[in-house]
Amino acid sequence: MCATVAGMALWLAARAADGAVYEVHLLQLTPQIWMFFRVDAMGALFGATVAVLWLLGLVYSWGYMADGHRPTRYYSFFMLCLGWTMGVAYAGNLLTFLIFYELFSILTYPLVVHEETPEAMAAGTKYIIYILVGGTLVLLGIVLTFSLAGDQTLTQGGILTAEMDTAWLLTILCCFLTGFGVKAALMPLHGWVPDAHPAAPAPFSAVLSGVMVAVGTFGMMRVMFQVFGVELLQEMHVLHYLTWIASFTVIFAAILAVNQDDLKRRLAYSTISQMAYVTLGISLLGIESTVGALVHITNHAFMKGALFLCAGLFIKRLGVRRVSQLDGAAKRMPITAAAFTIAALGMIGTPPLSGFVSKWYLGLGMLDTGNPALLAVLLGGALMAAIYLLPVGYRMYFRDPVLTSEDRISIEGREAPASMLVPLIVSTVITAALGLAAAAPGMPVALARMAAETFFH
Repeated sequence: MCATVAGMALWLAARAADGAVYEVHLLQLTPQIWMFFRVDAMGALFGATVAVLWLLGLVYSWGYMADGHRPTRYYSFFMLCLGWTMGVAYAGNLLTFLIFYELFSILTYPLVVHEETPEAMAAGTKYIIYILVGGTLVLLGIVLTFSLAGDQTLTQGGILTAEMDTAWLLTILCCFLTGFGVKAALMPLHGWVPDAHPAAPAPFSAVLSGVMVAVGTFGMMRVMFQVFGVELLQEMHVLHYLTWIASFTVIFAAILAVNQDDLKRRLAYSTISQMAYVTLGISLLGIESTVGALVHITNHAFMKGALFLCAGLFIKRLGVRRVSQLDGAAKRMPITAAAFTIAALGMIGTPPLSGFVSKWYLGLGMLDTGNPALLAVLLGGALMAAIYLLPVGYRMYFRDPVLTSEDRISIEGREAPASMLVPLIVSTVITAALGLAAAAPGMPVALARMAAETFFH
């Protein structure tokens, strides 16, 4: 089923690249409100990203969960979350978006607490509190939008206008940005991420970090460009606050990542920093920066997915989860160590990998919108990414393991079986291909540009 969803999502993305837009009214809830799906360029790109990464996570799970805790429950919620996330990608109005957004957010909880350890249960409690508060704010924003505009269809150019009451417009915008900011892990709304990512099983951590956090930024885009519209946002003159918050998040989350010895926790803070790039890009209201933001969602998904899959292999095969325990890991797991290194270089923004492409467009957008000072944020975030990721590679390749009686590692080869190694290799190859073939027709850059041009023209 997951493979079928991925195939359909890729087909829709290919059709969207040719300019096709698909709409279907699924269910009439009230005389004024339909459950409505619309596949446009932005939704097609996000849907394809979700479906492909989910498929890789599912295949990886076959090996990871072979002797795991309650696998039937795990797979059931894993697949349910896929369905609801695809609904978010293809939602054609705010109510449809909210239904699927809330369902997938709530159904994520059993996966966060799946291991049922005290740490997992505490992380799940924190997660559900954050998510319910954020979802309530999104619901309030939708209700206020409908009462003000009499509509909640996601429309190019927006459904709100400058003639409406300014105080209400600001209230609606604050509700949406704060509500989606919880899922996007913008500081100070990020508290659930560093606990939920380490607690969840590694294959779901890859999905959680790769696309589920991105749902928050995706929701911001839908609201900013298809509820408010570029012209109204420019007239409101308030998005510079969002720019400052996103810039702070990029740098400060990266600083916090440096001090984390738990590898999954370090990668969780990295996700907070990297997703803030997306928010930063859309807050500038420029075509190039929006292209960079959209592309970075996809590129980050596969880079961070590969890193979390590597972390899962270190846990399963070596019995270690701390950076300080990874000395000499490349000698025992050479393929995993190589995949981690490639994905880490992509995350830093090393050409010609995919991370460089999205950050290049973000940099162009900063110059085009007259914000050259923000290049310091872009470069500073890349530098901090190097500081928290490269030492992991250094330990794996240039240090010898220190073995004690308490270690659960050995000097024998511990490379993973094919069911876990193939998804990691595929995600790493995608990380390279999205950089090397970025300019090819039908690639994420083309879809992102098509979406951005509809927003700004």
